Amino acid sequence: MRRIVLLGAWALCLATGTAWGELRVMFINSEVVLQQARAVQDAVETFNRDVEGWNEEAERQKSELEALQQELENQSLMLSDERRQEREMEYQRRLTEYEQFVQSIWGPAGLVEQRNEELLRPILSRIEDILAQIAAEEGYDLILDAADNNILYADPDYDLTSRVVEILNAEESGE
Repeated sequence: MRRIVLLGAWALCLATGTAWGELRVMFINSEVVLQQARAVQDAVETFNRDVEGWNEEAERQKSELEALQQELENQSLMLSDERRQEREMEYQRRLTEYEQFVQSIWGPAGLVEQRNEELLRPILSRIEDILAQIAAEEGYDLILDAADNNILYADPDYDLTSRVVEILNAEESGE
């Protein structure tokens, strides 16, 4: 993997006409940025509140289903065939609604995934903008992410993580 990264950096040098010795490389640890940025913490709190609300609604619907099923089992011998079939159909309809609700929340492309994207996309976009601005202003050719474990060693002087966190948090507090 290291060979691929080095070959990629070498290819970048060739493509841009930059000599290997002139290549200016920095790195961040995006996991640390996401852990320490207040905007992310606020987004996580909002996301958790939303998920808690969806969980409560799912639990409410599930409890109603269980009560309906228990009622159906308790009364099935006393009900006429027609009335029992109506109740069974009602139970099946409500079960289908519950399953559709659960799928719409936690399934592929469900509300959980959409809400996560909605809350994090602006923050991730801002991080990318900050990195592009730093790279442009200070002449860096490449900024790597240590979170993906492709950096085996790097001098801490080349780490932009705390700087990105400081900028994000300053923007969040309006400084």
